[in-house]
Amino acid sequence: MRETERIPFHANWIWAEHNDQKNDWVAFRKSFSVTEVPKQAELLISADTKYWLYVNGRLAVNEGGLFRESLPGCGYADRVDIACYLQPGENVIALLAWFYGNEGRNNVNSGRAGLILESASLGLYSNESFLCRRHPGYGKVSGHTPAYLYGGDDISYRAGTDCEGFENPDFDESGFEPATVYQNEVWGDAYERPIPLHRLYPLQMLKEESTQGTVHCFTLPYAMTFSPYLRVEATGGEVIQIYTDHRATPGGPGDNSNMYNGHVFQYICKKGLNEYRFPAYIYGEHLYLEYTAALAPDVGVCESGFDCDITGSFHCDSDILNRVVEKAARTLYVCMRDNFMDCPDRERGQWIGDVSVQAPQVMFLLSKNARKLMKKAIYDFINLRKGDVLVGNVPGANFSELPGQSLNAISELGLLAQYYHYTGDLDVLQLAFEPAVNYLKLWSMDEQGLVRSREGGWPWFDHLNNVDAPVLENEWYYSALSFAQKMAQLLDDHRYDAFLAQRKQSIEAAFEKAFWQGKHYSSGSVVDERANAMAVLTGLCPKEHYNDICMVLISTFNASVYMENYVLMALCEMGFMKEAYLRMASRYYNLAVNENSTLWEDFFILGTTNHAWSGAPATIAFRYFLGIDTTDGFETFTVNPVKGLFQEMEASFATAKGQATVRVKGDQVEIIEK
Repeated sequence: MRETERIPFHANWIWAEHNDQKNDWVAFRKSFSVTEVPKQAELLISADTKYWLYVNGRLAVNEGGLFRESLPGCGYADRVDIACYLQPGENVIALLAWFYGNEGRNNVNSGRAGLILESASLGLYSNESFLCRRHPGYGKVSGHTPAYLYGGDDISYRAGTDCEGFENPDFDESGFEPATVYQNEVWGDAYERPIPLHRLYPLQMLKEESTQGTVHCFTLPYAMTFSPYLRVEATGGEVIQIYTDHRATPGGPGDNSNMYNGHVFQYICKKGLNEYRFPAYIYGEHLYLEYTAALAPDVGVCESGFDCDITGSFHCDSDILNRVVEKAARTLYVCMRDNFMDCPDRERGQWIGDVSVQAPQVMFLLSKNARKLMKKAIYDFINLRKGDVLVGNVPGANFSELPGQSLNAISELGLLAQYYHYTGDLDVLQLAFEPAVNYLKLWSMDEQGLVRSREGGWPWFDHLNNVDAPVLENEWYYSALSFAQKMAQLLDDHRYDAFLAQRKQSIEAAFEKAFWQGKHYSSGSVVDERANAMAVLTGLCPKEHYNDICMVLISTFNASVYMENYVLMALCEMGFMKEAYLRMASRYYNLAVNENSTLWEDFFILGTTNHAWSGAPATIAFRYFLGIDTTDGFETFTVNPVKGLFQEMEASFATAKGQATVRVKGDQVEIIEK
């Protein structure tokens, strides 16, 4: 099952001669005539890997193309309406296409560059009539190699080549040749892009903040993914190196001794006036230009990103909480593009545990368009499974099964359940139900009635110390069984009722005896607040233990930012709202007060300064402190604010009908819907 429809192209895949070169940039042109400008003129375009589309010299698509795969061996196609760019008579479309030729955590390499384009209404079909040329201006930056974790490469651009301005209608095409047609032997079927084209923001000019030797620093208004822009007079041949404060990023906890290179851009000046915007993006909060010549460039950036808005907000008496929720929104946004990313500066991988933590934040903080990327993440997770194994980092070549994260995604707490809860979309449950049950069948039970551990590719439940894996694995597995039962009920599909019930009953009968130690849950000598929190959230912990569990959760601090989400939730579910707030304010203090506009990967071992799994306080603020909930996909919602914690609270968020604002002052609750 696929989220979008397959597109049966009638055109041909084309490229320049030899389509197996890495980091390959090719320019295409095609002239055509229209007697009258139509109201709609759709192009269907698929590229391996990215493209920029110009119509009559105007940029119509910035960074088109969506990372493979839609299904195993398949890709995506964009649907683009270019009617507003057309004119009566002669028209020219031009494309700059970039073939990565490599892959990472978010992309699968087909091994061959290619572009296919058609428009039935305009009579356009890519074939030998398209002219092309390998762009001589683009190359690789020597002496630098980006990390393997995400695709693409450094970009070096040499200004002044005879291909410059190829996108303009009056460009001299004499250096171009007919495109080479290639059989579709590697690209597979193309499915319509399920998310909008990326948004390109207006150019922002920057002021230089500081200079140290040949390095010039510019500060951005906030963390962003952006394309650098230059305007400079030069004598010719001057070289400008361009990078950000994320030129090299450390690994996360457990891998913090390693550094991972980001992309570096390079511009080689021509004589006279140079004006250029790099087509691809880099990420950072500070932009650095390095050059030795006596240049004085004007520098700007064009931010780009997923086509949605930060519409949610939260304010209360706590500056710490306000700041963390604000940073959570920015973190969410910079971790979205072709897929959800754990971070845009080191991996760009769609780790499914991260997305599970993000899911409710997306519903509260972002406009409804963002839910399309959440739905795509679910389809990626299910459709790109490996046999019956649900792997936690697809699309991408560097995937691995982390059973703890995959179980999270199909649990009552994870991606599937959260998406359904806030949208009411049964399609994802129909897609996921049988694969989820088949995944659960991969576990066997031991003689006690508990699950036997499955290592998968990486037996990971959280970073660093005192992870009580036996308890956590049983809890995540039990929660996944519970949500499978709910899916069966909602879908009226009862094929697996006996299996699910028997497994749940087995764990219920064994859990307390095996793990309750009188004051806490443990499989041995370790006291792990994560394992104790999950006992509450799964319902395996009886209420008479709540006071003891609360003592564990307010006195034990092993959790990374990822699992802190569930510790805070457990305190709130037990009714210990003040304790949840105090733990949050203490643990997130450094993340709130630092200069970064996004949230760090961890509390103490920094890793990235922005990480998708870090926004738990936003969920706690909306769901628990304000008590906002829905049972019908936000057609309606309820508000049940906690009393006595804050004097005032105010939040705004998207609903099915528009935007809602909730104001709480003392015992007074005001709800405004627009």
